Amino acid sequence: METPLSPMEFARRARRLYRDREGVVDGGLRFTFGEFLERCDRWSAALQALGVGQSDRVAYIAPNTHTHLEAYYAVPQIGAVLVPINFRLKP
Repeated sequence: METPLSPMEFARRARRLYRDREGVVDGGLRFTFGEFLERCDRWSAALQALGVGQSDRVAYIAPNTHTHLEAYYAVPQIGAVLVPINFRLKP
């Protein structure tokens, strides 16, 4: 019987099994799963250094790019909650 993966479990599995395979393409930028998830780890470490922790909310406004995808993994990786804001919204 197969068990569905949560997004964080998917990331851990991709890192373990497909580290050197291309995982993210954003225009001309390409990252392997390993490179992408290392970038997520750096985001997580930076957020923790700023004092972000378990159950904190992190609002993020950006277009749909690799950095936006990194936030989707980096923030919950430290137990915080991502609050994405549509960059097209006007005040």
